[in-house]
Amino acid sequence: MSILSKTLAASSFILFTNFAVACDKPASPSLPDPETAVTPQMIKAKNDVKTYLASAEAYLKCNISTKQHNGMVDDMKSVADGFNKIVRSYKARMAG
Repeated sequence: MSILSKTLAASSFILFTNFAVACDKPASPSLPDPETAVTPQMIKAKNDVKTYLASAEAYLKCNISTKQHNGMVDDMKSVADGFNKIVRSYKARMAG
C-alpha cells in the first residue's frame, strides 16, 4: 500500500468516525440547582449547554427521521429554557 493510499484510508476513517460521532444523539446536560449553585457551577452549566447545543445542531444534520428531528428540537428548546430559568433564579438570588 502506498503512502498516498494509507493517508487516504486514514483520512477516510477519521472523517467517518467524526461523522458517526456527530450522528449520535447528544445527552442533555445536568443543570445545577439555582438556589445553591455557586458561580463555577453556573459557568460549567453554561459551557455544557453550549456544547450540547452544538452537538445537537450537528445531530440535526444527520440522516434522521422527522420524528427524531422534531424530538431533538424539542429537547434543545427544553434545555435552553431550563438553563435560562436557572440563570434568572441564580441572578435573583445573587442580587437579593
